[in-house]
Amino acid sequence: MSSPFQKVFTEKKTRATSPVLNSYERGGVGDIYVSNVASIQKAVGSVQNAINSYINEDSQHKADRLADRVTRRKDRLSHKDEEDKSTRYYSVTSDIAGRAADAQIEADKKATKKQTMLEKELARYKKKYG
Repeated sequence: MSSPFQKVFTEKKTRATSPVLNSYERGGVGDIYVSNVASIQKAVGSVQNAINSYINEDSQHKADRLADRVTRRKDRLSHKDEEDKSTRYYSVTSDIAGRAADAQIEADKKATKKQTMLEKELARYKKKYG
């Protein structure tokens, strides 16, 4: 005995266009549905981690990164012709070298400040527990 609901339900199964309907509506005998959500979330997480590491990097790491970049650019510059050395490439490399020097100065200041703070803390500790 078939009801009108059963007839509509059966017609929907034969016209199913979604992989979800095709997989789960018939008890898992249809095509396998593979979700892309996990891979998309992984990609978004990777991009966000890269952004966070760039934004939150410490001064010493920034100085080292920029110094390595300057070294690579100077190596490429040494292979160029003399007429190419006067172009914007040389100017940009000089700008990056300046930013690397500034980052190194900032890193040195932070290291000195941290060292001073640790020395004061050690002196307070020695005074207290002598």
